[in-house]
Amino acid sequence: MTTSTTPTARLIVTAAERQRILEEYDSYPRGDARRGALLRRYGLYTSQMSKWRERLKRGDATLAAPTPGPKGAPRNPLADEVARLTRENARLQQQLTNAETIIAIQKK
Repeated sequence: MTTSTTPTARLIVTAAERQRILEEYDSYPRGDARRGALLRRYGLYTSQMSKWRERLKRGDATLAAPTPGPKGAPRNPLADEVARLTRENARLQQQLTNAETIIAIQKK
């Protein structure tokens, strides 16, 4: 007896198809066998329906798949403030140096 371990191809569903599937899924009453049949037909899970529904509630205009890859680090508001203060400090140091030079020349 041999078993094949080749992976099956994942079903790629466009945003429009996701919208249509979700609308069809929601059109059936809760507990209806047609809901399960729909999920089996497309190889989906109820958790995916919940996620798609949540994304629509959050305001995602489309149900397009999120972009793969690592997420960028959130911006640190304190880092922006530190950078601004560092630039200001350098500018003020330059003004101080100029003022000290002028005062030293005037003393002579």
